[in-house]
Amino acid sequence: MAKWLVLALLMPSLAWASATETLLAKLGGLRSMSGHFEQSMVNSDGDRQQSASGTMDVARGNRFYWKTEAPFEQLAVSDGKTVWVYDVDLEQVVVRPLTPDLGNTPALLFGGDPQRVGQAFEISELESEGANITYRLKPKGADPLFDTLDVTFHGDTPHSMRLRDALGQQTLIRFQDLTLNRSLPAERFSFTPPEGTDVIRQE
Repeated sequence: MAKWLVLALLMPSLAWASATETLLAKLGGLRSMSGHFEQSMVNSDGDRQQSASGTMDVARGNRFYWKTEAPFEQLAVSDGKTVWVYDVDLEQVVVRPLTPDLGNTPALLFGGDPQRVGQAFEISELESEGANITYRLKPKGADPLFDTLDVTFHGDTPHSMRLRDALGQQTLIRFQDLTLNRSLPAERFSFTPPEGTDVIRQE
């Protein structure tokens, strides 16, 4: 009886370790990913507030190219050190250093160091059905931009992300037509503002 009691007490910590290890293994196998995304925002009552779609490239080294094409064109690019956020309609680009805080930059989940993901989040398995498995990540740092981040994989391929903030609002991102681990040129992750663009620099 005592043996089974000890095993029962250990099970939660063993399950947590397994979820962390399996998620980090999946992230460790991703050197890059490219494809399309659909993004929607839902308020605490479950009403959809807005939606968007576009294309993206993410690569190891905290590099990403995230282009929203509809309904408003916007581009976010990082070379791992600097982030450029370009608003086409406003002809304005905001330039700032890339924060190392994963809790403030969810895109770094797929392009950052997998070991840092394990350090930055409490990780648990939320649900598993067939080839799909969903992990829940809760930021450990102070003042994160979201309360929880749920990431779903189909096998070893990212399927979707769901972020929930302190007000109950949710952002859902679905990935489509993904290509994994192809070589991406360095210039894909740099940005030169078009002539006449208003440049705002933030430190």
